[in-house]
Amino acid sequence: MTGELLAAMNYASLSEICSDPAEIADALEHAQSERGHAAAFAVEGRKIGVDVANNVEAKHWKRLRGAFLRCIAESDFIGCVIVQEIMLESFAVASYSRVGKVAPGSLGETFARIAAEEEEHIAHAVAILRTERARDAQRFDDNVYRLHLDVMTTLAQMLAKDCRDGHCEVCHADCVKPSLFEVSLSAAELRGASLQQYLKTLDMLGIPGQVTLAWVTQLPV
Repeated sequence: MTGELLAAMNYASLSEICSDPAEIADALEHAQSERGHAAAFAVEGRKIGVDVANNVEAKHWKRLRGAFLRCIAESDFIGCVIVQEIMLESFAVASYSRVGKVAPGSLGETFARIAAEEEEHIAHAVAILRTERARDAQRFDDNVYRLHLDVMTTLAQMLAKDCRDGHCEVCHADCVKPSLFEVSLSAAELRGASLQQYLKTLDMLGIPGQVTLAWVTQLPV
């Protein structure tokens, strides 16, 4: 839920640097969609007796928000799209899809539905970014790599095997990673699926696979 609320904040911030009315409307529509996702997760939590925590100030979430705000400060619309719709949404699509397959009833249906909607965001972004890359591929790729080092490092740490720097504050209390096997999941599976989705998305942008694979191998494990 926190990730969805963070996304809503990001899109709201993006609307503030847009000058085109259509882009402003699109960003605000995305923000509303993400708030809807957060509300849906909260409802599903209540159904199973869980008060879903929301902590956008948690260590990793705060780092991700900071990376996005640096793009806002630079009025870097393309950078914002890369961070939110290529990097963050890739992890959301992959992880939600996996949970959707194993979670029972409406919980699984909600995760699967939101994964499909986030995948639409990725498709929307790819169309914009392919046009941008066509203008200057090397400049575009350099910018993606710069953001990759900033954002993907944090995302990789969130799904690393162990939280080596103490409680990362993504989980409400104790770390859930050791318990994921009880619901037929694992941190390794979620990490692998997320990175695979990320690489697939970068392929769709036209960035050479041998380049992006080298980027991913630099991430913390």
